[in-house]
Amino acid sequence: MGISSNYLDAFMMCAQVGNFTRAAGRLHITQSALSQRIINLEEELGTTLFIRDRKGIRLTDGGEELLRYCIAKDSLEREIIFKIKKAAKNEIAGTIRIAGFSSVMRSFVLPSLSTIVKSHPDVRLLFMNREMDELPGYLRRGEVDFLILSSEIDQQGIESIYLGDERNVLIEKRGYSGPDVYLDHDENDKVTAQYLKMIKYKAKYQRNFMDDVYGLIDGVKAGLGRAVVPRHLIENVSDVKIVNEKELTVSVFLNYYSQPYYSKLHRLVVKTLRENKF
Repeated sequence: MGISSNYLDAFMMCAQVGNFTRAAGRLHITQSALSQRIINLEEELGTTLFIRDRKGIRLTDGGEELLRYCIAKDSLEREIIFKIKKAAKNEIAGTIRIAGFSSVMRSFVLPSLSTIVKSHPDVRLLFMNREMDELPGYLRRGEVDFLILSSEIDQQGIESIYLGDERNVLIEKRGYSGPDVYLDHDENDKVTAQYLKMIKYKAKYQRNFMDDVYGLIDGVKAGLGRAVVPRHLIENVSDVKIVNEKELTVSVFLNYYSQPYYSKLHRLVVKTLRENKF
């Protein structure tokens, strides 16, 4: 006899939100009822699925395995139900859940995947821009199925596909004569520091923060400072210039969990991004 769907739904919600109270609220049940479902599921499987600490809950290795099973199960179920309802084997349906960093998502991923969405009216798109250090958690918690990162995820059970390279250069507004200010996404953004180290720049400088790569370009255009940005994003921007032609290369990878079964939509997403690599 299979595992109760109520148990699995409770487990998936907890895994995705990282908190029992919020998970119970989303499922419209009491926290005690949710906790009992998780306890029953752990007893049935004979393993601990969550580690509880002051920050909330996180998955054990066994929990991550079960989450991948739940994602694959849901994907297969949605595809079969769609086929039965539509009685059309060649149709594709589902949701493309993908997250990545801003420069690649808007300039490459969105145009590539828009062809799928426009060609298949039953396909939906869940598209997230996030900072690099935040991204792995979205895949680990099952909030997305695909992750765009600047590196492979070196973990058993994860597939990584190389999509190309971004070549970052240093830019400023034409005629800029302001102070030595550099624009970054946030405090954790290390690209500028890596670039300045590469060109052996040792002077002190001030940092300002513009949230995402398009904010950096807008900040440069407004004369707020210099920024290190991918060359392909400023090719048609007339009011900025490249200060230094040396390039900091950042590789781009598509990451997703290995599964025993891939839906048609999953296979189409991978095929499309591989064929459109920049």
